Amino acid sequence: MIASAFYHCRGIGPRRLAALESAGIRTWHDVLQRPDALSRSLREVLLRECRELVEALERDCIDTFVRRFHTKDQWRILNHYLDRATFFDIETTGLHRDDTITVIVAWHRDRLHTFVEHENLDDFLDLLEEIELLVSFNGSMFDVPRILSTFHVPELPCPHLDLRWIAHHRNLSGGLKSITRRLGLSRPPDLEDVDGARAVQWWWAWKLGGDERARADLIRYCAADVLLLLPLAEHLAQRSLWKRDELWQKLVGLPPSLQTGRRLL
Repeated sequence: MIASAFYHCRGIGPRRLAALESAGIRTWHDVLQRPDALSRSLREVLLRECRELVEALERDCIDTFVRRFHTKDQWRILNHYLDRATFFDIETTGLHRDDTITVIVAWHRDRLHTFVEHENLDDFLDLLEEIELLVSFNGSMFDVPRILSTFHVPELPCPHLDLRWIAHHRNLSGGLKSITRRLGLSRPPDLEDVDGARAVQWWWAWKLGGDERARADLIRYCAADVLLLLPLAEHLAQRSLWKRDELWQKLVGLPPSLQTGRRLL
């Protein structure tokens, strides 16, 4: 799958891609093995590109594919590295660009990890160092810029994929909740109609009023959105990895007060 990504290559559009496929050129390896099947105008640049990509694949350089691939082909990265991906979402103090992070939840190595402002938020930096491929929904516009500004770092230490744009090329436009509903995916009933504004209210109820239930609900809401990313990623990657019923069991039975840190919710 991943070795069939050509849309990022100079001179390759739908017509030329179809012509390559008709000639039996469907992967980077085909290009290297059959250079004579390429037109002269494409041969040099495509050979060079495919050599570099095959080398990156052998060296397991995920970042190379994230940086180079056209968004039309980024689903192939998910397909190849889905079992090594980390999914995350954040909540903030409000709905404006300069509002600060309150909660981060990440699905990493088959566990949910929770980070809360004024408690252990900085520990997310340690987790970032372990991540091979970070995945979000609309994170390039929202979550990642806030991560960079909150922790005063110039860039992420790991490659990042945004499912919003991969979904867009599958004719799935809109927000996470609307897209997942169209795919027959939904959050637990108590969270189905909750939105970001309610999450902000929960934060301030906890912060100003010490409402333990509000804190638990906020983390549960954020974790539910993270868990929604997994079946969405499966759909986009055309690959199955998790049992959905077991995923939602991660949200069952939350205590009134959640302990922070790297732990299973």
